Amino acid sequence: MKCIFRRKGLLAFLCLIAILCSRFQVSGQQLTNARGTVIERATQKPVAGASIYIKGQMTGTTSDADGNFHIQLPANAILVISSIGYKTQEIAVQEPANLTVYLEQSAESLGEIVVIGYGQVKKGDATGALATLKPDPLNKGLQVTPQDALVGKIAGVNIVPGNGAPGSEGVIRIRMGASLSASNDPLIVIDGVPVGSGAPLSSINPNDIETFTVLKDASATAIYGSRASNGVIIITTKKGSTKGSKPHINYASNFTLSQVPRYYDVLSADEYRKLFAEKANAPADFQLGTASTNWQQQIYQTGIGNDHNLSVTGNPGQLPYRLSAGYTSQNGILKDNNYQRTNLGLGLSPKFLNRHLSLDINLKGSIERERPVSNGVIGSAITFDPTRPVYETYPDSTGLGYYVWMNGGKPVTLAASNPVADLELADKLDQVKRSIGNIALDYKVHGFEDLRLNMNLGYDVRKRNYSETIPDKAPSMYTSNRNDGRGRLLTQDDQNTNYIFTAYANYVKKIAPKHQVDAMAGYEWQRFWYKTVPKSVVKGVDDTSVPDEDVLYLLSFFGRVNYSFGQKILLTGTLRADASSRFAPRNRWGYFPSAALAYRLADEPFIKNSHTISDLKLRLSYGQTGQQDIGGYHPYLASYTISTDAARYRFGNDWLNMYRPNGYDPNIRWETTGTYNFGLDFGLLKNRIIGSVDLYSRYTRDLLNRIAVPAGSNFTNIIETNIGDMESKGFEIALGGTPVKTTDFEWSINGNFTYGTAKIKKLNTIDTENNYVKTGTISRNDFQVQKVGETPNTFFLLKQAYDDNGKPLEGKYISKDGSITSSEQDANKYITGKSSRVPYYYGTSTRLRYKQVDLGINGHGSFGNYVFNYQQANQALISLFSSEKVSSNISRAALERGFAQQRYFSDLFLENGAFYRLDNITLGYTISKLWKDDAGLRIALSAQNLHTFTNYSGVDPEIYTGLDNNIYQRPRIYTLSLNLNF
Repeated sequence: MKCIFRRKGLLAFLCLIAILCSRFQVSGQQLTNARGTVIERATQKPVAGASIYIKGQMTGTTSDADGNFHIQLPANAILVISSIGYKTQEIAVQEPANLTVYLEQSAESLGEIVVIGYGQVKKGDATGALATLKPDPLNKGLQVTPQDALVGKIAGVNIVPGNGAPGSEGVIRIRMGASLSASNDPLIVIDGVPVGSGAPLSSINPNDIETFTVLKDASATAIYGSRASNGVIIITTKKGSTKGSKPHINYASNFTLSQVPRYYDVLSADEYRKLFAEKANAPADFQLGTASTNWQQQIYQTGIGNDHNLSVTGNPGQLPYRLSAGYTSQNGILKDNNYQRTNLGLGLSPKFLNRHLSLDINLKGSIERERPVSNGVIGSAITFDPTRPVYETYPDSTGLGYYVWMNGGKPVTLAASNPVADLELADKLDQVKRSIGNIALDYKVHGFEDLRLNMNLGYDVRKRNYSETIPDKAPSMYTSNRNDGRGRLLTQDDQNTNYIFTAYANYVKKIAPKHQVDAMAGYEWQRFWYKTVPKSVVKGVDDTSVPDEDVLYLLSFFGRVNYSFGQKILLTGTLRADASSRFAPRNRWGYFPSAALAYRLADEPFIKNSHTISDLKLRLSYGQTGQQDIGGYHPYLASYTISTDAARYRFGNDWLNMYRPNGYDPNIRWETTGTYNFGLDFGLLKNRIIGSVDLYSRYTRDLLNRIAVPAGSNFTNIIETNIGDMESKGFEIALGGTPVKTTDFEWSINGNFTYGTAKIKKLNTIDTENNYVKTGTISRNDFQVQKVGETPNTFFLLKQAYDDNGKPLEGKYISKDGSITSSEQDANKYITGKSSRVPYYYGTSTRLRYKQVDLGINGHGSFGNYVFNYQQANQALISLFSSEKVSSNISRAALERGFAQQRYFSDLFLENGAFYRLDNITLGYTISKLWKDDAGLRIALSAQNLHTFTNYSGVDPEIYTGLDNNIYQRPRIYTLSLNLNF
């Protein structure tokens, strides 16, 4: 492999030298002089700082304070004059000239078309809270999954990236989410196809994405009604080019190295031997090993990866097309962890019937192959005795050559398994094949062009095959499975299909010079189906797994009316009616209305004549959205499950499997969220600075919740039902601009800040001070609760007692009456008022360009949330030696703390989770013209996850659940990128 990389590197270097040499040619053309003044047409005032450059070259200048400029250029050249907030001008210069260039204010940003639910709208005409992001090709770092492009980029959208496993998806929350037990994931729509849950984005190639549109308030999302309570993310993929018939080819590649940012600070072998002799209280005949093993170094590696993407676009015979192919292979920082993805895509956008009929075809397929690893090896490597060797030989091939904990010549079943063996002996393969696509027809009716008819047929088909094989006598087979060394074979085949049909009519009519109506009405049908076939094989044990299959239908009618008066007063009203087969017929339908008002003040005299404010729009909206995504597909129906072989009934000489009834609620119904939103969009200094501010208040009723019920009242002690209310409030600020823009130098900067809070208002039929629902579970211990008056996922712990010197007293806590107690019962725990939910989060992004060199820096952070360091709470001096005669390592912090036993519920381990992460720094060089004008090359170096600024004592504070336990660290990644266009 090293030889291959050397050859590729030499080839790339030689190509770069040849390209650079071809760039520096001496031109013998005679130059002419051009002088001029740049004037704003509306005010007749000079424009300072306007860029004036020769088209097709990097040569240029800028206008001075009086709008004047001077430039030398070849004969018959074209001058390009541009400035932020103005339309760009091109002027042909054939001889020495004195020019007066008039620039008109540009409404380009306001006229930009953004995708909304079932249609499009000009950005300046939008009445709801929405944000559009087009990934910056020059400042993005390594993006393995599409959500990587959104991290820290949009106010109100908090994305906790996936763990360190390559290809892992993180958590997306828009305005914290509106539910408790039901899904808080936003609805994701890809080219008009709302996709289901279960890693909906991992199979999509980020290089195929053109734009993200995030709908945040109910006015924007209510048109989707069902599943829109938690926001909507609309993804539009790249289309074929409509310019020219010749094909345009783009090739992009990334070569990466991934490293572990930091190790857990545990004792070395020598330190451990010394501590063991002093504190372990082991019998005299117990001997430590003679090895010095750094178990963390044994399980981690430097991960090598590469990513290749090829696309071809063209427009032969007025048939715009785009073909794309991508391949990603990334090794994780844990050994034997690998992720591969192959993508193919096709897009066609022809027009027929004199351009009245538009056809849009999008087809995408992917194959993902992952060799996953268990996070349990991380915990094992942290605590495994450093004096033990990795490899050892035992009689009868026990352990297959790896060290195994033995006692009396037999493996210890309650000991930790050898983490290196767990990685190298387990053969796991998770393969997902997915195809997603749609055919959309849009017909502008002949003779009645104000009316458009649209139909969309879409599908999302996913097949997953998982297999796991562990051989007989592997170390882990003595500590799990049957605990007797017998190997294991697990397989599971999953199939998911999602079909959708949408049809709507759109009528746009300008009634009078200042009045315009845009009305839309439609129908939608969607079908979800899944089938799961699990199988478990253990020698001498019958497989009792049972296939599972079910189907879900959604049926909808929807409509929207937009009214505009003079492009200043904008009104929007929507209504959607949804039916879900999750609910009984009497509760099946939910109705979700919304209304919004926007007032554009840009044309008012006090704004129009302002030199500071260039755009201003006020927005006010209210709407309702629904939620039905909880548990199985039919929680209202009585159903039965076949028993396992451990719960059979004897009938004569036969043992029969029985069917047991499941819990259900026949009255379960829609969860409903109502949202008020007030927004302000603005532009300053001719839109050199643009931004928005949003304030919202949201109330969710009839929460879909999992609650405990009295014994005997149902067939189980926990059911899914509607109970509880929750209120949330917040505000969002987004700000961006270009402080400096000249021909040679440009600096852009963007930032956003979000505050959001949520309080549970009702949780049970009758709420009392002592009512709460436990959550946040690790090893059957619950560390969080849901309680009325508190933020969801509030920590429920014991208040640690300290001595006069501030040192924690082991096993001593402050009870509710202020006395000191040793009891760790729930009665002595308190509501900490601290939650894992993130109330404050922000993102920053900046890019600088000087001629052909660019530098981009991105980062994001949060504060106000808390993390429980279970990794530390689980370590104490008692861990040094167990009754099973097993020795284990501890951290240096546990040694300094000096606790003899684990104190899992002490708030000593509850820490502030505030951080700021330097996501990536990218340095690039662009060659705009290679062998022809439209050929270009960009070379970039980037470093990702460079540093995290935090006071958290663990390895990483960015944990969505707030529970730090065996976290697969996000790696530090170094990337070499090449991007070739021709």
